[in-house]
Amino acid sequence: MTPASRRGSLALRLAAAFVTVAVAAVVVLAGLIVVATDAQTRRLLDREHRIATESAAAAAAAAYADAGGWTDADRDTTAAVAASAEARLVVTGPDGAVVAAPTDQTAEMMAAMHGVATVEQPRGRPFTADVVVDGEVTWAVSLTFPTAHGGPADQLRAARWRTAVIGTLLATAVALGVAVVVARRLTRPVTALTAAASRLAAGDTTARADVAAPGELGVLAHTFDDMADRLETTARARRQMVADIAHELRTPLAILHGEAEALLDGVTQPDDAALASLHDEIVRLTRLVGDLETLAAADAARLTMRHEPVDLADVAARAAASVQTPAVDADLDVHTEFTTAPVQGDPDRLHQVALNLLSNAIKFTPPGGRVTVTTRARDGIAELLVDDNGPGVPPDETAHLFERFSQGELGKAAGGSGIGLAVATELATAHGGTLTVEANAAGGARFTLRLPRSTPAG
Repeated sequence: MTPASRRGSLALRLAAAFVTVAVAAVVVLAGLIVVATDAQTRRLLDREHRIATESAAAAAAAAYADAGGWTDADRDTTAAVAASAEARLVVTGPDGAVVAAPTDQTAEMMAAMHGVATVEQPRGRPFTADVVVDGEVTWAVSLTFPTAHGGPADQLRAARWRTAVIGTLLATAVALGVAVVVARRLTRPVTALTAAASRLAAGDTTARADVAAPGELGVLAHTFDDMADRLETTARARRQMVADIAHELRTPLAILHGEAEALLDGVTQPDDAALASLHDEIVRLTRLVGDLETLAAADAARLTMRHEPVDLADVAARAAASVQTPAVDADLDVHTEFTTAPVQGDPDRLHQVALNLLSNAIKFTPPGGRVTVTTRARDGIAELLVDDNGPGVPPDETAHLFERFSQGELGKAAGGSGIGLAVATELATAHGGTLTVEANAAGGARFTLRLPRSTPAG
């Protein structure tokens, strides 16, 4: 399935969901309205029927009172009331026997007088009212009303259902239009994100969603773009690293190749000087490979690093002891000023950082100079400082000093690989800290490792 078809499927499903919810709501509402109005209509009809029955009972009572009995009473008025309501009239006595009922001819005459159809229709339940004369119940009047289809009640009911159906269809059409628009707007960020992810998966590291969307979709798009930025940066750094490694390896390999050919061609004799030159280049290659392994280990430090209570003073003391011999050989004095500086970290990795900074200071400090290593803690920060009174770092080289394979003029002269400080920076970052350089009061360089200070347990 292509990304386009997946996008269409999502939009279609969202639109279908919106329409389903809207139609369901409209159908439920229309049904409730029809049921409620139908019940109200029945109540109104019942009320009209009761009123008509009571009117017929009142007319019968008046006729009974005027005639002094039902036999000679004028039944036309009562029949007229029944005819106007299209009802069948029955008068019963106290024992339930039928006393009187209009003949079909009378009913037809009254119906014609009132303009009512005389078609015989099925009848519903009767409505009964007492005939009260001089405070006494004499007889009872019963009216039975038609229930056939096509009457006012049925017409009203049909109109309600027709309105409900038409309203549902109109609501469905409106809901469908709104659902399509909303679904497209909702899926537009997903569409852009899917397209960007496809491009990124195909190797295009410049692919970005670059959409502004509300809520979680916006967060997702922003997170994707951040991820793509990091991937692009990593890919660029990897390419640069490969180029730098190739550059660093090219020189010693070219020298080895040239000297080996000279020995094979007999141009150079295999004497001690030639072999020593070959040995030096091999040592340089070995050191460079070792530095690359160290750099790779620093990159993986976040995954392999231990976390335990460590005192930077102990770390610095062990590193200072490790460089005593090369410091003495270089006619340098290593001065220490240790104050407890507790942190959480990997003792071996932190020792690697301290040793790198001390070795770097010893390398660039002239004979007779001093290297000072200090530890201290203040304002929630633990610090390890390495000062020297060497030539310092030129301002134009400071910004690139911690980059991989970056070497200033002094570094090139000393034969370094430009990896040591990059390794130290990676390890400092892995511990949640920073590594900086600045000029000190003696004119040399001060390297400062800053880590979050921890509170000793107990």
